[in-house]
Amino acid sequence: MSDFGFDAYVLDDLDPTGAPHPLEIARDLIATGKPRSALEVLAEHQKRLADDPDYLILCGEAWRAAGDAPRAQHALLGAIRVAPEDPRPLQLLGDLLVERGEEERAQRVFEKAQRLELAESVGTAALEEADGETPGDLIAAAEREERTRQTSVNPRQLLLVVAVILGIGLLMSGIALLVAPGPPIAEEPPTASEVVALTPEVEIAPRLEELVPSERASIEVVTEPTATGPGAPAVAEPAIEASRPTTAVAPRAKKKPKRSPPPRKKVESLPEPTEADFDAELAASTDATELTTRADTLSARGQSSLAAKFYRRALEIDPDYAPALVGMGRSLLRAEKYAEAMGNATRALQLARGVDARPGLEAEALYQIGRVHHQRGEEDAARRLLRQSTSLPRAPAGAWFYLGESLSRDNSPAARAAYEQYLERKPNGYLSDRARRAIQ
Repeated sequence: MSDFGFDAYVLDDLDPTGAPHPLEIARDLIATGKPRSALEVLAEHQKRLADDPDYLILCGEAWRAAGDAPRAQHALLGAIRVAPEDPRPLQLLGDLLVERGEEERAQRVFEKAQRLELAESVGTAALEEADGETPGDLIAAAEREERTRQTSVNPRQLLLVVAVILGIGLLMSGIALLVAPGPPIAEEPPTASEVVALTPEVEIAPRLEELVPSERASIEVVTEPTATGPGAPAVAEPAIEASRPTTAVAPRAKKKPKRSPPPRKKVESLPEPTEADFDAELAASTDATELTTRADTLSARGQSSLAAKFYRRALEIDPDYAPALVGMGRSLLRAEKYAEAMGNATRALQLARGVDARPGLEAEALYQIGRVHHQRGEEDAARRLLRQSTSLPRAPAGAWFYLGESLSRDNSPAARAAYEQYLERKPNGYLSDRARRAIQ
């Protein structure tokens, strides 16, 4: 058996029918104080029972009895992922957290388990109540329901519905009559005095000082001596030459001063987060999934050192979270910490082939291990692992490049095909120039 309790490379099928079920055998071994033997039995049937919550719960109980709390926690978390409505793995995880001294976290787990038990008990009670009815009660209930359905609309209700519909129709007709336009009302023509009163004052001629000198000379003003008394002659109005048309001149409109547009506000760019901001974010977050997603974003931006902090924090919360292990492996490879990267990728591969299998994780872990072998000059092992990585779905593009590097040392013609596969996936990647030079 491997150091991790089961080996994903040597798995056999179940025994023929008639033999005791392996879960029963493992349960008996745990009860008799032989957890290691139980783990060996469970490891033999891991591939067939990896998605069975009872299998994962027994793995957790066996690891707990063997004194390995982290692996027991990981197995129970796998059972919770497979059967989120089952309260049993939550109860066992709560007991395990109590033993590790994490009382607050254990209390939250127990509360969730109690809610699941309550929901399960309510559903079971309703089912038993329904099953407890006799056939006669069921027939009587069906007859009552049929009579209710048949008599649901009686004549009185039908008359009420008709009356409501008629009332709505009358209301709509009244609204239409009110809204419809009436016949035009004949208006009497206004009198002369009303026309004068309503006509605005219009300046017939411009003021004298506003005229051009040539126009000013064409106006003849006839004045008579001013006289008073009843027999005094009337003062003649100014006479305008007939040669100039007597058209009304509209007053000049004053030009409004142009308003200058308001000054544009300068948009200040937000400051980049400081290291203290990242530290505060790390201290506040307790979700391994969110931390890993944040670390993946930072890694894509090229901030490897900050991404490594978030990966490390996620692994402190859940040491067996495979996506965080894989991401941490990428940061270690960039930092050229190959020994640490090897141990990290080995653990990620074990989890990716076990209870935390996710698309792409196995291929990424194989690539990281093959990359370390390539750096050490162990080309046989590197080629074998990189070929396995590229044969799986969602293999990283770097696996093709380093497979080409490993094959090119032996002048293999397959190296060119590997480089071309990399360029097809990453035509502008940071290794694309090296790949193009290699196939020239």
